[in-house]
Amino acid sequence: MQSLFDARAARCGEAVAGSAHALIARSWQRSLREHGLDPQRDDGPRVLSAQDLREHLQPMQPLLELARSSLQQLFEQVRDAGYVVLMTDPEGVAVCLLHDPRFDRALRSAGLWCGSAWQERTEGTCAVALSVLDRVALTVHRDEHFRASNRGLTCSAAPVLGADGSVLGVIDVSALSSPDDKRSQQLVLGLVREAARVVEDAWFCERFSDQWVLRIGAEPRLLDLGTDALLAVDGHGAVLGANRRFLAQCAVPAAALCGQPLEQLLGVGLDALCARHARDPQAATALQLHVPQPPAHRDAYAVLRAPRRTRAAARQRDAAAPAPAPDLAPELAELAGADRATQASARRAQRLLGKGVHMLLQGESGTGKEAFARALHACSARADGPFVAVNCAAIPESLIESELFGYGPHAFTGASRHGVRGRIAQADGGTLFLDEIGDMPLPLQTRLLRVLGEHEVQSLGAQRPAALDAQVICASHRDLEQLVEEGSFRLDLLYRINGVTLTLPPLRARDDLGALIERVLAAEADALGMPPPPLQAPARQLLRAHGWPGNFRELRNVLRMLVVLGDGAAIDSDLVQAAIRPRPAATNVAASGFAPDFDTAPACAQAQALRRALQQCQGNVSEAARRLGIGRATMYRRMQRLGIAPPGRMVDPDAWS
Repeated sequence: MQSLFDARAARCGEAVAGSAHALIARSWQRSLREHGLDPQRDDGPRVLSAQDLREHLQPMQPLLELARSSLQQLFEQVRDAGYVVLMTDPEGVAVCLLHDPRFDRALRSAGLWCGSAWQERTEGTCAVALSVLDRVALTVHRDEHFRASNRGLTCSAAPVLGADGSVLGVIDVSALSSPDDKRSQQLVLGLVREAARVVEDAWFCERFSDQWVLRIGAEPRLLDLGTDALLAVDGHGAVLGANRRFLAQCAVPAAALCGQPLEQLLGVGLDALCARHARDPQAATALQLHVPQPPAHRDAYAVLRAPRRTRAAARQRDAAAPAPAPDLAPELAELAGADRATQASARRAQRLLGKGVHMLLQGESGTGKEAFARALHACSARADGPFVAVNCAAIPESLIESELFGYGPHAFTGASRHGVRGRIAQADGGTLFLDEIGDMPLPLQTRLLRVLGEHEVQSLGAQRPAALDAQVICASHRDLEQLVEEGSFRLDLLYRINGVTLTLPPLRARDDLGALIERVLAAEADALGMPPPPLQAPARQLLRAHGWPGNFRELRNVLRMLVVLGDGAAIDSDLVQAAIRPRPAATNVAASGFAPDFDTAPACAQAQALRRALQQCQGNVSEAARRLGIGRATMYRRMQRLGIAPPGRMVDPDAWS
């Protein structure tokens, strides 16, 4: 077997031994010694069945959608020279093929077909396999291929890399025949490399679409014409990732770059860039790249791209912003503001008032469910009656029955001799609001069924029930259907309370977030007897881009803090960053259907939540994932993305603090 390798290596001559890609020679050795392949085998590559191909194709669809136009453009450039264009997944399986249909039979026979598997362990040395293994762009020309069946091919391939350096796929241009001189393939290799770069950068921009992204280049007039170096940062100015060109310029690995302050890397902070962006979104800012290799400082220019949420808000402000709904009662109109989803829920609720339909309000904690219920009461025919709000999660289980239903004189030892009227009976003639209904104990759920079905309530020790006339509105941030499946909530009670279900959107999803921030800021300043302070543009952008996991509660607390700390002066982004710095209450993720979306939180908050969970679980990843309400595989992916080492690989014990 070794003699076969020596003979083939000699025949490849300088193309193998003296190639700029000595990788080819090493691949030959692995093909013989590690994979035990026969270089004289001449059957074609393995082609997957349609069913197996679908399993490889499905996870590649998002990347293929982004790559489609670049692949088509590449094919137009090489088709007349007899080339085909392939894209493979990270395992080397071809999932996309652009070719001339006249050559179907020959291409299929050669393995240049969808479903063909170009892996070193089965095909030996080939361009796709080396691109996956060594993450480089290269050409494997004719006799440089290991197996006899591939020696007539010339293949140029380049990997498409993710922000973490992982291989997302490979773009390959191949021909069934070509000139003997490998140098004739240099132009083709350049085209393939450029196509992979374009797809790579498009994926980078999509991956960080909700973060600040800088386009960096040496010539400001060319920044709008093409993508050069890319750098993604979070709202606090910490680096989240960089594309391949930026990493090459800085000569540092991605892992060492992530988490660094932007100012340390570029000599300018996010605040200054945001301020320039607010004045002119297309303006290029002069900066210096602080790189470890001489020269230590390199002149460059950058254009800032705002997060998708901020851009969407800006487009909404520039276009016709949704207006308050004139058909709503004033109380509901003020609460709904200009948010279309809340307006729709308010219209439905308003039409059902007084019709005997029980309402269920769902939404994340802090989205204003009690305020919505109070607004409904205020605009109903029962406005002059009582509004009784009961938080079912806040009353001790031992007291909740007497609290809700009351008790008669001497109903039990220690009871008042006059008895106590329960909270449900107190709502007679008005509105009963049962908040966090999902936390009501099962035995009381049975009693509540009678209240809702028979419109009567019987206190403890009473001889007969009393009639009840009340509008009942329930609310929960939990997924009640899931609680039914778990056996902790009655199905018949769920059917009884949700005559109509109204979902209140989280703060980050509201159309009128910008106007809402201004309105709440003015209200908090007024409550403190102070004039509302002006918001600088970068500060306003940071507030709009924040995920607001605590919704209105967090918004009011943060804005009140800004009013106090600002002391009448304009609020800048430094003050906002200090105010919205993640706190334990804001980073806990509840395992419920209405928990805040983890991915909308800043990267530093995500990392803090994961580290805290791991610390509390003594490094048990499975238990930490369960507490966070995510799967174990998802937990590992997020740890890898945020640079958190698994407990078994922990080097610094203080890393978890």
